[in-house]
Amino acid sequence: MKKQILLKYDQDDILEIITEYMAEKHGFGEFYARAMLFGTPDKDLRVVAVVGESEDISVKDVDLNKVDKDIDYNGDHANAQYINPSTFTKRDFDKGY
Repeated sequence: MKKQILLKYDQDDILEIITEYMAEKHGFGEFYARAMLFGTPDKDLRVVAVVGESEDISVKDVDLNKVDKDIDYNGDHANAQYINPSTFTKRDFDKGY
């Protein structure tokens, strides 16, 4: 049997993983961050976050609801279109979609 890892993360774990990853990706050693989950799974689930240098306490004042409304997606898959397989009909599968 091949090796597997089973994972089950709650919201706090997910947000911590994302903010730590983004801080590292953008060169922050120590950092200050806030993040929230918005939307509905399999529909429009998204994370909105702000990451700043460790001494940048203005991060706490960023309105994540406003950021969610004001900016476009800017992740690595921002231009990709998610297709939810549960919305397909039998005809779609017959066409090869």
